[in-house]
Amino acid sequence: MLAILQMMNKLSLKNRIALYSVLGIASLSIVVFIAIYFTVKNTVFNEIDKDLVFEGEKHLNELTYGKDSVHFYKNEWLEREHIEVQSFPLFIEITNKKGKTLNKSPNLYDESLEFTLDSTQKFIQNKYLREESIRQIQLPLVHEGKTYGYMVIAMSFEDSEMVIQSLLDTLLLIYPVLLVITFFTSRIISRITIKPISHIAKKVDEINSNNLNKRVSETSNGDELETLSKAINDFLNRIDAAIKREKQFTADASHQLRTPLAVIKGNLEVLIRQARQPEVYVKEIKQNIGKIDNMTDTVEKLFVLARLDIEHKNIEVENIDVYNLTEVILTNYKQEILQKSMSLDIDKSFKIKLVSNKTYLSLILDNLISNAVKYADPNTTIYIKFLLSELNLKISISNTGPKISDGETEMIFNPFYRNIDHINTVKGDGLGLAIVAKAAGILQIKLHLTTDETTNFSIDIPIDSQT
Repeated sequence: MLAILQMMNKLSLKNRIALYSVLGIASLSIVVFIAIYFTVKNTVFNEIDKDLVFEGEKHLNELTYGKDSVHFYKNEWLEREHIEVQSFPLFIEITNKKGKTLNKSPNLYDESLEFTLDSTQKFIQNKYLREESIRQIQLPLVHEGKTYGYMVIAMSFEDSEMVIQSLLDTLLLIYPVLLVITFFTSRIISRITIKPISHIAKKVDEINSNNLNKRVSETSNGDELETLSKAINDFLNRIDAAIKREKQFTADASHQLRTPLAVIKGNLEVLIRQARQPEVYVKEIKQNIGKIDNMTDTVEKLFVLARLDIEHKNIEVENIDVYNLTEVILTNYKQEILQKSMSLDIDKSFKIKLVSNKTYLSLILDNLISNAVKYADPNTTIYIKFLLSELNLKISISNTGPKISDGETEMIFNPFYRNIDHINTVKGDGLGLAIVAKAAGILQIKLHLTTDETTNFSIDIPIDSQT
């Protein structure tokens, strides 16, 4: 069975469709043909049986019973059907209880019909007479409670048998012809059916890395071909997006790493041109290590951005204590806050658990807090507020520092964009807020930026995400 399945799988699609069609038609046809054959056969037998029952009842009423004899009260044998064997012959024979013939129709000549002795019920069966098929009914002859013998009435069904046999031969002849016709018809139909699939395959084969903007033509029939074409186009969209992300990552990494690598290389080349004091080597090595750490941080952020660009489905969520999460993040910046003599004003009374993705929410809060600490002026206060309304949970993080102009509020979330006042004063790569924007989009969180007396970043988390 396994070998047959393997062989079928090696066939072309149109041949497989044709073969499956043949198997289906073969199974259905054999059931239909068997039903036709036995329906016709049973109908023929039923009609003959009706005639036999009628003849049996009629002849029983024409019998007279003597002491040890049974005979017809009129000369029944003068009827044509009992004399001739052509046309529609009717054979009758009467025996006593021991099977001795008492009377029989002239058309039997020297032949006798077969009896089943000791039977008290009438029954019908098939027999042979002169090598011809007959169907006969046997009736017990009972009169006034006494059994006198048996009567058998038979009629030929040679013609009916020929019709039944002819029907069987015809069905057996039609069956293979039907299967052959079905196979070739199915091949033609399957060729027409899979033509659109072949067209789709040809179109997909033409698409490569140089023309990923091409797409398969989508139908609007609501059938499987529409589903297939849409699935292929969605797949091509994902591949295109992945390649664009890869190119963007390569370009961004190259842009961000080229300058610091050149600086490190230049410093090392200068350092080895002549012998220097050990403290000079230590100083240069520490500076280069710092640059390498900055590059590592940049690459890690680029990886985070690349992962956030991937389509996200079925994001895992959990109950998150927002206040505790904020405090944990703040501990990472405790040293920097102390160095700048800054203070914190955080709403400690806020206690609520939020249903969200902890990784993405942590990315958002961590980058906003990091920016607030990094760009806040020394001896100032960072404010973290929580506000729960009917529609959303609002978390705002504000600091006092260099202003962000109104024209920059939209661009500030673009990768590598940095405020002009920050470029020369604070080290950074311009990726933090880009990460915030991507993660917020995934969680359907709205971002707001206002710059009045303080720089204030706020996030609005829909209330239906809460428990």
